[in-house]
Amino acid sequence: MRVLWLLVIFVCLAGGVVQAAENSMAVSVPVFTRHFPSSSSDLNEHNHGVGLEYILRKDVAVTAGVFNNSLRKDTAYVGVIYTPFRVVGLHTGIVLGFDLSGGYNSINPVKPIIGALHFATGNGSPIGFNIDVLPGGGNKNGDLVYGAAGVSMKYSF
Repeated sequence: MRVLWLLVIFVCLAGGVVQAAENSMAVSVPVFTRHFPSSSSDLNEHNHGVGLEYILRKDVAVTAGVFNNSLRKDTAYVGVIYTPFRVVGLHTGIVLGFDLSGGYNSINPVKPIIGALHFATGNGSPIGFNIDVLPGGGNKNGDLVYGAAGVSMKYSF
């Protein structure tokens, strides 16, 4: 049911319910993940999946996708990307979203909300990348939650 909602959202966006600029859609595919402060063999470093981004304004986009998370659980998400800053040529800001499938329920103290620092290449070229840095820390059970940095390749059209 939740995946159906993802499809409905993006069909509406792609169908022009919300108007955006040229090169307003992007498909992203995770290619690299590294956990910190150190990696664990229990964590998945290959978070295969696919994401979609739809640019609403210069610094605001909506995103949705599915991937196999670091706990080896399939996770569907929908969120908003806000990148008001430019650092070394990268669009920089945050991404906040909802874990629609409960893939992080066992470790997320603010479930179903998920968030990360977000760095992305601009729309000057159709091929680019995103870097997302998820904070680590403790959870409500007192267990260590690893942070992660992930890189996704993206194609804008």
